[in-house]
Amino acid sequence: MVLKIIITVLFLLFIAWMAVSTVLAKVKEPAFTIIKKGKNIEVRSYESFIIARVEVQGNYMQSQNDGFRILARYIFGGNLSKESIAMTAPVMEESVGVKIAMTAPVMEQPSDSGRRYVSFVMPAEYTLATLPLPIDNRIEIIEVPARNMAVLKYSWWVNEQRLKRKQIELNDYIQKNGYETVGLFIGARYNPPWTPPFLLRNEIMIQLK
Repeated sequence: MVLKIIITVLFLLFIAWMAVSTVLAKVKEPAFTIIKKGKNIEVRSYESFIIARVEVQGNYMQSQNDGFRILARYIFGGNLSKESIAMTAPVMEESVGVKIAMTAPVMEQPSDSGRRYVSFVMPAEYTLATLPLPIDNRIEIIEVPARNMAVLKYSWWVNEQRLKRKQIELNDYIQKNGYETVGLFIGARYNPPWTPPFLLRNEIMIQLK
């Protein structure tokens, strides 16, 4: 009897967990149009949007946590206007690149220093002129121009090894379809950390010429 009660309580908590995660996951994200759609890969045309970006150093999890904390302080009032900024999606991560030869198919490659950018997308109602300025001078405010992106969607928890496998999968699609790329792969996460892993929405993306 006690075991049945425990199982029932755990089941109800699990359902509540999924419901809350699903509601909180419905946040705004940059506007895009789907140009081409496959099973788990899309080619998207994005409108321009603004990001708040910070450069951090360390392994994947460390840099994600450090970058998230710095940017979260900014949107929760750590700015000159002391204004709260709505959380949007995705949270993005990319390696800091170093320039390589103009003849290479990809114009940048990851630095081996462990340096990464972590970025928050800013709400669409802001412009560069109206967005509150950060107090922390490590944070950059950048307008990302309109561009086409190849995007691979996947779920479950993210780690560095899984990211590399997804990058290889997306790169295979790009090569087979004759696309040329610009810059480096970008990781994107859309859900709060308590979301059940099978409901997580993650993406790997890269800009197309």
